Amino acid sequence: MRFQRLNLSRLAPGVGQLLLALVVFLVSAACIRPATFGFPSAGLDASWVYAVSNAIEKGSAFGSEIVFTSGPLSSFYHRMFPHEMAPAIIALDCLWLVVFAVQLRRMLVPLFHASERRVLLAIFLLCLVLLSERLLRDGLMLFFVFASGYLYASRKVGALVMTASIVVVAAFAMAKFSVLVLALPVFLIVDLLSVSRREIPYKTASFLVCAVAFFVAAGQSLSNLPAYLQASLEVSKGYSAGMSIDGAPDSIWLWGVSSFAIVVVAALATWPAIKVRGPGRATAIAQLLLLIGYLFVLMKAGFVRHDGHSLIAWTGLFLAVPAVALASGPIWKKYYPFEVVLFISFMYLYAPYLQKMPLGVLNPGGIIARSITNLDGVADFALRPRGWMAEKEQQFSAARERLHATSPMPAVSGSVDIIPSRQSEVIAAQLDYRPRPTLQEYTTYSPQLIERNREFYLSPKAPDFVFFAPGSIDGRHPASAEGALWPLLLQRYEPFERSNDLLVLRKRPQPLPDVLGAPIGRRVRLGERIDVPASTAPLFVKIDVQYSVLGRLAEQLLKPPSILLRAFYAEGPSEDYRLIPGMAREGAILVPTLATSQMFLQLFDGAAAANSRMRPVAFSVVESWRQSWAYKSDVAISFAEIDTGILSRADKSAWKSRLEVAGHSGLQAIIDGNRLSPPMVGPSVEGLFAHAPSELTLAVGSSSSIEIGFGMRDSAWQGGNNSRGACFSIVGDSAQQLFSRCLNPTAVVSDRGLQSAKIALPAGAGQLKFRTSCMDNCNWAWSYWSKVDLMP
Repeated sequence: MRFQRLNLSRLAPGVGQLLLALVVFLVSAACIRPATFGFPSAGLDASWVYAVSNAIEKGSAFGSEIVFTSGPLSSFYHRMFPHEMAPAIIALDCLWLVVFAVQLRRMLVPLFHASERRVLLAIFLLCLVLLSERLLRDGLMLFFVFASGYLYASRKVGALVMTASIVVVAAFAMAKFSVLVLALPVFLIVDLLSVSRREIPYKTASFLVCAVAFFVAAGQSLSNLPAYLQASLEVSKGYSAGMSIDGAPDSIWLWGVSSFAIVVVAALATWPAIKVRGPGRATAIAQLLLLIGYLFVLMKAGFVRHDGHSLIAWTGLFLAVPAVALASGPIWKKYYPFEVVLFISFMYLYAPYLQKMPLGVLNPGGIIARSITNLDGVADFALRPRGWMAEKEQQFSAARERLHATSPMPAVSGSVDIIPSRQSEVIAAQLDYRPRPTLQEYTTYSPQLIERNREFYLSPKAPDFVFFAPGSIDGRHPASAEGALWPLLLQRYEPFERSNDLLVLRKRPQPLPDVLGAPIGRRVRLGERIDVPASTAPLFVKIDVQYSVLGRLAEQLLKPPSILLRAFYAEGPSEDYRLIPGMAREGAILVPTLATSQMFLQLFDGAAAANSRMRPVAFSVVESWRQSWAYKSDVAISFAEIDTGILSRADKSAWKSRLEVAGHSGLQAIIDGNRLSPPMVGPSVEGLFAHAPSELTLAVGSSSSIEIGFGMRDSAWQGGNNSRGACFSIVGDSAQQLFSRCLNPTAVVSDRGLQSAKIALPAGAGQLKFRTSCMDNCNWAWSYWSKVDLMP
């Protein structure tokens, strides 16, 4: 029997085209997941999502009352169920899905027709199917903006698709400000190209009109739009320095080399058209500018915060490969670099998921089946909108109640703000949540943003209560959590009660006088040790580190290199903390090191400086040869005493006895007597979070036994996390092991939840060491001690 080679090009516009369109549509559904929403939960990211969603629901003014990276249509991005806005978000989902599928198909059809490009098409489709459910939404949104301009420049979309693209991009821009940063220059380039083609340049104007319409439709006042834009620019301006973290250098180098190769190949391919006067020159220049701008924004989005955010950059690079291949000419050899880029992108996108994904996930049939399931939500909503909305409202209420049950908050009568990034717990408790503008402490990273929060606390809008605890992210000093405002909190608030790791502060009937004394200024050089002034009072320290010209340029291009603040102690080793120049310039109470709410409480009683072990004797701003080029060598430091006399003279009778009653358990003694390092080791809802490995000490005196509570957080083994467990042990003098127990909640049901034990102590036990250690690895080793009661 004679077989003939199948010529796929002869299938067009028949079966082959239909199959391509079907695959692209199903992949788009898997990427976008229309009508799929989340519900309240605990956690760092979950808290800002719920806080922003709650602000939209309450009609808060973005730009004045709320200053964040998200906008008033942010539910389109973060996917928290948006209540009354759900039908509009679903409509936008569907529009995005259809246009995204059209964009992909328009890019892939030319590859389908050209026989020398089908290998590239096959590799891309395979990778796209396998990656579809794992492409980050940020990368998808940025790619959509780029594709809208690129396809117009390539004359592959008409006015209808372009108009629909503009509507979707405008919605993106009101959901996440970084999209606006890319979209505006994209549409300006497209309009300039339209002028060269003697077409009506309507894209930029249409985009701006749609963006304003979405701003108003989301419940915002049109008069508040300038304030929103100004505030968003403040957030964007400080993001690179304030939120940057370093990651694996091989990842960014591979991405950079791959992107550079794409730009070089695209430039070489378009050069013949650029150097010849004619209509093709404007198109070639526009395509090249769109590509360079897109890759630059991807780099910033993915590698300023070089952790899981890096997948944004890889998502965008992967999706852009076919588009650039179309502009690279008919020479087959020019497509080899794109196949290499596809392979690298695939590995970097998919590898992080392999360790916790079953092998069946690699089944393309299963992925497509789940894509079809994603469309069921749209069909269900279309067929019974009221019933669908009622079910989602019930699911939202149930999730909120579960969150409140597992993470209860103090019940107070009055408005509330919370300094730790646990806003979701406050909102779930249905308290009168009245947040400062920046919502989460770690985003208050510039003098402008700090001043906004200061004005809020000085205004009549200031909350009646502040739930407070030190500690931040990214290895920052625990006092960096709104640290510039701590003197203001001491002046205007007083302790009210304690709840687990939180100190509840209540607004004073009358503010105290200013508690800050006159500053003592010093000047040092980077790396030089400076002694702390001789004083027994707490010290508010400002550190002014300035960027050099090259450092400022690095901040604009990607991010400046990070530097450290090193604290030296008379007893024990020094400690290093990540220093954010914009925050350090505004100051924080760095002497003593206040790592817990109990330590902060001691400020009100004038006893915070009593523990010399927690009092730094010197500081230095640490830099190496890798960082010295980015900063000026001269550093200004000032020290100002906190006037504890003002605090001591204030009436403490209303709170002192009430708050001291619960402060003498062994667990509190561990917290007070050890140098903690939040968020890895620090007070928590459970009691004391001690991420394995950790070691804490406790003097037990004449106690004959101890009762302990311990366990691992449910989130260590739920929600796709796969903890291998942790071991808990207590060791006495002479390394005598008094207790040991390993928990593996992923595999053993009885190891889940709170565990307890009672341990007899040998005579003269003296000091005990409480240790947590990892089992197979330390991933999700989220261990905690909930109780340490000393028995006489």
